[in-house]
Amino acid sequence: MKSGIFLSRLLLSAFLLGGSVSQAVAQKILLLTTNAASTSDELAEVDAAYDNLQNEFASVLANPEEITRLSVLGHPDAISAETFNTPTGPYDMVIVANANRIIDPSNWQVLEQALANRWAEAMVFFVDGCCDEASLEGNIDVMIGALNTGTMSEFSRGISEVGSEISLNPDSPYALAFESVGIQQGGRFTLIDSVPQLNVLYSGTMSIPQVAQLGSSNMVYGLTIPKAQSNGGLGACVFVMMDTFFFFENVWAQYQGKIAPAFLDAATSATGACGVPEVSASFDKSDLHLGTGDNGATLTISLLNVTPMTSTT
Repeated sequence: MKSGIFLSRLLLSAFLLGGSVSQAVAQKILLLTTNAASTSDELAEVDAAYDNLQNEFASVLANPEEITRLSVLGHPDAISAETFNTPTGPYDMVIVANANRIIDPSNWQVLEQALANRWAEAMVFFVDGCCDEASLEGNIDVMIGALNTGTMSEFSRGISEVGSEISLNPDSPYALAFESVGIQQGGRFTLIDSVPQLNVLYSGTMSIPQVAQLGSSNMVYGLTIPKAQSNGGLGACVFVMMDTFFFFENVWAQYQGKIAPAFLDAATSATGACGVPEVSASFDKSDLHLGTGDNGATLTISLLNVTPMTSTT
């Protein structure tokens, strides 16, 4: 009897380990942007870019209405913990975007808490510092502070560039998902320094990212923070792009239909930044016989899709 109970428990453990870790594709997306509906031609261009961003991600959802857009980040206290929940549960992905406008500091405080406490599985930032020092301090510096505190990182602000070339980091574990996007040039952007090499998604130069110190890089245009690294494994997985350039009308046709699939694949696949390792469980025997002397069995558990999480030197 005890052998039968033990075997049943082993079988149940194998089933739970193998069946409870499947990663669903993001189905509910929250898009947070700075305020829309401006009469300024320049800001109207930004609003059109937000429309393109929204339509890009809506186009890959089974139900395009499962993306909610709130253009409120310029207002003080515009978001709270309740913003990140729906009647059916939390959002799978939260996208934060700004261009030419400052996100109010009170909202960055909430975003920091969202990062640290995983109010969504994935958080994607398209944030630039165009076009003056106030924007750099109000968006880039505050965002880096939120990332550092919320995910326990140690990033710093790098140099600003205009129209410079961009290169995908071939050593990134997520490079394959972004190969087809073809981002090779940015608009007005500020780079991030002191990023661990395997967290670098895009470099701000058409070369290998510049080494800042052993195991880290400067001049980073895009980065990832896998869930396992974020706030000691308690935070959201994170993608950061230091630009919204590719959603603007003058270049949008080049990237349309490529950006959302890349981010969703990198975020939701089993080997992605938000993925849970796939578990394989097997016994070395097909059956056990009660009342015999040979009732030993070995349960082998293997992680099939572990993605590198730390930089090596």
